[in-house]
Parts: sequence; C-alpha cells; structure tokens
Amino acid sequence: MSKALKDRIRIVFFDIDDTLYSKNAGLLSPGVEKAFLGLKRRGVIPAIATGRARYIFPAPLEAVIARTGVEHFVTINGQLNLRGQEVVTDYPFAQADLERITAYLVGHQGMGVCYAERTHMSVISMTPAFHAALVPIMRDHSMDQPHEPGSPVYQLVVGFQESQLAGIEASGILDHGRFRTVRWHEDASDLLATEGSKMRGIRDVIGTLGLTLDNVMAFGDSLNDIEMLSEAGFGVAMANGHPEVKKYADHLAPRQDEDGVYRALVELDMIDPD
Repeated sequence: MSKALKDRIRIVFFDIDDTLYSKNAGLLSPGVEKAFLGLKRRGVIPAIATGRARYIFPAPLEAVIARTGVEHFVTINGQLNLRGQEVVTDYPFAQADLERITAYLVGHQGMGVCYAERTHMSVISMTPAFHAALVPIMRDHSMDQPHEPGSPVYQLVVGFQESQLAGIEASGILDHGRFRTVRWHEDASDLLATEGSKMRGIRDVIGTLGLTLDNVMAFGDSLNDIEMLSEAGFGVAMANGHPEVKKYADHLAPRQDEDGVYRALVELDMIDPD
C-alpha cells in the first residue's frame, strides 16, 4: 500500500492546531521542518489547511514556512485561500447577513464576537470566557484592531457554549441551514457558510495545480477536519484528536506532542527517516 500511496500523493495538507502545533503549550512539533523538506525532496507539496487566518499563524510555524518555502494555504476554514500572498479564492459574508447575525449574537445575547478579516482579526464584543479561549490562538498577535465597516469578513468567531447552540438555531440567524457553527473550544466556535470548509479550499487550491483529490493527503485532529480527512485521497487523524474525527481517517498518527506528523510520514513512506 505504501508504494502505491507515495506514487499517487502529490500534495499534503496539514492542520495547524494540535496537529503541527500545540496551541496550549505554544510548541511546534520538532519534526515539522524535516517533514516539509522531506516531502519536497520527494516532489510532494507541503501545504496548510487551517481554521486560522494567515496573519495569526504561530510564530514558530511562520519561521519554518519561511525556511522551507511553503506557499499554499487554505485559511479561515476554506473561506480565504492563498498562494503566497495571492488570493486563489475567497468567500466573504454578504454585508446584510453579517449585520443580521452580529445584531443577534451581540445585541440580543451579549456574546463575544470577532471578525476574521483579510488582514486582521477585529473584536466586536468580548466576554471573559471567550477571551480565555482566544488567548492560545492569539498568543503572538494583537486582539485590539477595529473593524472598518464594509471591509470583507470571512468568518465569525463566537463565544458560546454547546448548551446555547439550540437557542442560536431556533433564532433563525443561521437562515435554515445557510450557515453553520463548528466548535473548537468549549467556549468558542466558528460561524461560517454551510458550504464553507477546508475541503472546499483544498478543491480550489488543487484545481490551480492540475491535481485531483486522489493526489491529496490530509492531516487533522478536530471537527473542522472531518470533510478533508474523509474526502482526501488519504486522511490521517492525530492520536490526540477528537474521537469523531478518527472515524473518518485512513490512518492514525501518533500524538502531536510525540512528533506525530513526522513519524506518520516516515511510517507511510512519504519521507525518508532522518
């Protein structure tokens, strides 16, 4: 199987948080740079697929990206997809939808809300629990930039607990399934268009490269990784990942804090051992 796998995989997409990088510890897996360079030596493209915006990548990962020349990025859960700094595709909120949803979440419910914009994350409202959830994500970045009315917003990051989801759904702001939430913390979720996902971004990126899903491998750990793990040619879940995510994977990698990405790539014969 390994020989067939390494012959057909031409690009590998990596989630960031708790796949390449521990957001709570603030530590990058030690083998990430070796993994990226090892793939490139085999003629395979290393790429990123994350819920983060490009401007809030962890500093240690940014350093590795600069040294290894990674240039393909699926960001904000596939809402803004880049080659270097060039936009491949983007899917911003319609202004009317943005205003309607924000008015309910902030004005009626008093929830914390941030906007993921093109160049920064803007804070619309904040609560203590929401702030605590954001701190590991925003470790190296500012959380005090304002929103300029009319500028594109690609995703809302919202502070609420699972027990509040039924009320959000009953309110009608998700517009009968046009929008959805994806939980990444007990006090925080992303809110985006239902058709938006890392998988849509991956399709957009590989379309520019003349590749198919059969040529794609994907690594992830969280609920927003399910689509890409299940639809990619080969999906790899982290041992530290959500139990639901593991159901959709073709392979289980060791934990992020055990250098799981590097070790899995060696095990799958996608890179040569160091």
